[in-house]
Amino acid sequence: PAPEPVTLPGKGIDEAEAKLLLAEAGIAAAPEQVVQSVDAAILAAEGFGYPVVMKILSPDILHKSDIGAVKLGLGDAQAVRAAHAEILEAARRHASEAAVTGVLVAKQLSGGVECLMGINRDPTFGPMAVFGLGGIFVELLGDVALRACPFDAATAREMILSIRGAAILQGARGTAPVDIEALAEMLSKLSLFAAAAGDRLASIDLNPVLAMPAGQGAYALDAVIELAAEEARADGH
Repeated sequence: PAPEPVTLPGKGIDEAEAKLLLAEAGIAAAPEQVVQSVDAAILAAEGFGYPVVMKILSPDILHKSDIGAVKLGLGDAQAVRAAHAEILEAARRHASEAAVTGVLVAKQLSGGVECLMGINRDPTFGPMAVFGLGGIFVELLGDVALRACPFDAATAREMILSIRGAAILQGARGTAPVDIEALAEMLSKLSLFAAAAGDRLASIDLNPVLAMPAGQGAYALDAVIELAAEEARADGH
């Protein structure tokens, strides 16, 4: 398939900006809002309906949960107020030099199976897509599939079903099968985005992607886009 043109920003990309870029390519995320105050966070949470997730927003903090700047399962305004303070304090304590662009409030989705998908730019082969199950499956088993970008949804489906844990997605032991067609569409669109982005794109990490039961879609719950350093691109790496 022919990729649509992609223009990457000239500087670091935070999670909200990454998801907006990917949304233009047809990659869905959970409903979310960037806020600059605790009152705005509470309004956003009440608009989405509890429970919600809150995270620090910064192009300089890639691993937010490692520093305590992600809060899950927030069930009321009091929890949102406490989480907002804790997230900002965690960023100040562990990443004082980071540019903080706000706090992200998102609807917490439940059900489905956590997967991961991403892109890494290989110096020889260009952008390579990866797909696997999330959590311990990839950490312990290294159960992933790789393909060169771009590719269509039919190829993405073959890629998804090629992993050893594919039965989990297809409804193993009486569980509901997930929306494999939506996963395949997302993975194909990610490959098109990567192919069109050019050599300024270093990597994309969507982890987790929540694959909902069949017919209910797939959603990127976290997104990291890293740009290549100028000197690396000049050297061809």
